[in-house]
Amino acid sequence: MTIDPDATMVDQSRSATNMRNNGSAANGVGTSTAAFTSPVPSPFWDWMALFRASNAPTVLADCTVGLAMAAAVRATLSYPSHLIFDGLLEVVCAMCAMYFAGMVLNAILDRDIDAVERPMRPVASGRIRVASAWTAFIALLTVALSLGIGMTSGIVPLALAALVGVWTLEKSRQSRSIMLQRIGRIWIAVTFIGVVVWLLVTLLSDPFDLSDFKPDRAEQIRFGWRAITISMLLLAGAAVGYNLVHRRTAWSVLLLALCRFLVPVCVCTALLGRSGALDPTLLSMNSLVVLAILLLPPLAIALHTLMLSIVARREADLHFTEARCSRCGYRLHDGTIVSCSECGSNLQAYPPLCHRPISPALRVRMPFIAAVGLLPTLLLLAASIRQQFGVFRLTNIPNASSVWGGIGVALAGLAALFFVLSSVRGLGAALNHPSRRPAGIAALIAALAMLDACLCMLLGQLSLLIACIAFWFATRLLQRKIAGS
Repeated sequence: MTIDPDATMVDQSRSATNMRNNGSAANGVGTSTAAFTSPVPSPFWDWMALFRASNAPTVLADCTVGLAMAAAVRATLSYPSHLIFDGLLEVVCAMCAMYFAGMVLNAILDRDIDAVERPMRPVASGRIRVASAWTAFIALLTVALSLGIGMTSGIVPLALAALVGVWTLEKSRQSRSIMLQRIGRIWIAVTFIGVVVWLLVTLLSDPFDLSDFKPDRAEQIRFGWRAITISMLLLAGAAVGYNLVHRRTAWSVLLLALCRFLVPVCVCTALLGRSGALDPTLLSMNSLVVLAILLLPPLAIALHTLMLSIVARREADLHFTEARCSRCGYRLHDGTIVSCSECGSNLQAYPPLCHRPISPALRVRMPFIAAVGLLPTLLLLAASIRQQFGVFRLTNIPNASSVWGGIGVALAGLAALFFVLSSVRGLGAALNHPSRRPAGIAALIAALAMLDACLCMLLGQLSLLIACIAFWFATRLLQRKIAGS
């Protein structure tokens, strides 16, 4: 975690590309929808754009799927199958904080490229200082882990230590002090070692004093705690890892899909662990059904995320051969040169960005990848109808002959149909019309909420299906104010 002391490139590129940016904005390029209207510039809207707050309702929809999964697992383990709200607010806030932290880290690490391609982004334009963005990332990650895991004894001191290092580097940049810069980097390195030690201690030791509990109950608490902790740490690692490697390899989209996969899993394990439903004995007796519940709905979300992520990287374009210098962001027209003609950096020591794009064979198979992303919804809809008629029953829900059962089947059918149509339209816009690519990607992101609605109906939760549809409307409305891509 370091801060580049040379931040003059932002102002230089901003003046050079201001005319081009205004022309693109007038044509709708870079907006989430055709009707996108930029709000009056203010610190509030700058932070909302940095957080990509318009897509936050899709995270809430993924959390809703986790809530439905928890109810289905409880029904499988012979617990009451009603929805669990104890601890729900904490884990949902943790998921939103983790999402915002990932967006902030992405803006920080991509600020050099944004200064060339998207100079009006909050960090690239200088409206939000880099040190302030690092502070927001550390604070959001701390909140996410504290609320998700349920403890702050070791997280908060480490976060405060990291903040000291960040602001020391910021002070060294302002004063041009090499001594302060070295102190800041050493401080952050020591903090990172402390984080690794804390993670090892957390995973290997008991979180509480379990001496007063019976052995079976102590083992149940220990198992639930570690399930929650491991899922949260995997989510944090996938989010941070994606931002660290996504400029080096296009295969980083797998980490982004893993992030979406883990959101409902984290919510489900947190609710089950805190309610005491994660009994190792019961789980071993019903392992196949529990694994199906924990893996299949998140897998559908991950497949759709993988599809839209590949499209967002422009790897689906057969003519995409662009490469940029990793130091200054200059476009490299000749792939055989060994040094950047703009800044003179050695391209062998610092490989250019997008130097390992997805293979042409995989690009040709993009329609098949899209079909794989859309097919689970149709299958889940068919399974939901079969479940309603009692062909196979995952949870105890009303029959299709009842009024609520019929409404649920109808809403699930409409949600699935709308999901497929909006995904196909968004995919077509992103692939066939470069000027409409951001709008198409934003539509694909919003479609996640409709996919979540179908998954909630499969898991037998009509009320959560309606909530996911409402999250889709909220996403599309917010994308008119804050660009979703």
